[in-house]
Amino acid sequence: MSRSLEEKIRKRLLKVPPFVADYIYRQENVKEVQTLFEYTKDLHLFFDFLHHHDRFPSSSPESITEADLRLVKERDILDFLQYIKSYEKTYTTASGKVLTTQYHNSDAGRSRKLATIHKFFSDLEKRQLVPIDPSKHLDIKVNKRAKIKNRLSPEQIDRFFSVILDDVKSESNHEKAFHKKVRYRDYVMVLVLAFTGIRVSELVQLDIDDVHLSDDGTNLIIVVRKGGDEEVIPISDELAEELTAYMEYRKTLMALPEKQHENALFLSLQKKRINPKTVRQLLEKYRLRSGIDIKITPHVFRRTFGTNHYNQYQDMYLTAQVLGHSSAETTRKFYADPDSERVADSMKSFSYKRVPEG
Repeated sequence: MSRSLEEKIRKRLLKVPPFVADYIYRQENVKEVQTLFEYTKDLHLFFDFLHHHDRFPSSSPESITEADLRLVKERDILDFLQYIKSYEKTYTTASGKVLTTQYHNSDAGRSRKLATIHKFFSDLEKRQLVPIDPSKHLDIKVNKRAKIKNRLSPEQIDRFFSVILDDVKSESNHEKAFHKKVRYRDYVMVLVLAFTGIRVSELVQLDIDDVHLSDDGTNLIIVVRKGGDEEVIPISDELAEELTAYMEYRKTLMALPEKQHENALFLSLQKKRINPKTVRQLLEKYRLRSGIDIKITPHVFRRTFGTNHYNQYQDMYLTAQVLGHSSAETTRKFYADPDSERVADSMKSFSYKRVPEG
């Protein structure tokens, strides 16, 4: 894992000015490679912002000079922190696929990036390469509140799938006709979310060519993770069987879509690649029809999958790899912790037992 991260750090440092690479390599006190990778990502994003938002007459992020940095003001950093609340990045994968991914940062995420920038500029100030750290007086207050992280029970998952397949609670002929057109597509999409834990952005970017089904049981899909890396995900026999049937269904019933979307695995009724908004809307529709009282988003299926995968195999690193996390700590914080049923059972059975007197 560390060797892979070191290679990712090296590649990102080629896209920033040399003095940024010097700074990263001087962080001898940082023992965790994952932490260095996060520093590198944050600074890469910051310099990319400075370049693309015309802060300097730079030809590329890596062409920004130390003299340019002396011109950075507090307002520039405030603009950056506002920008990263929600932004888009376009990538070209190794296979030539051009993808646009939207990213969001919570207050906690923005605070962490501000800390990286402050640490970087503070170092430059100490070495007298800039007159002052422009981030010195900035802060992002993070309100920490307890959150209930929704997960679905096996019974709720069964009910959800039944609603899709059995056309439960379609109230009019129009609804029934519409549901007949989208039922199997919707079922397979939700099945992929539930049995792989992939993100909705990864789901909608799947192409027909990304699905590899074999008679010898070697079944897998190829997803493009955040950042543009392609990853092979083995799939269960149950999912492979449904995907096999769906591929035939798509060929015979969906007709030929518009040329630019002809390879998309999941299509809208307009014969275009389905978008994340549509997936979220259909999940809400089936949630209401199934009578489930928690909000169901694509990430709820990812969280449900991650939690159940960890609880079944009790291997944090295995679950992190399956979910495409670069750090098992992310898995521990958001998926493996907590196992709500075990926590509840432990609290119900907890007691201060008397120690027998001897």
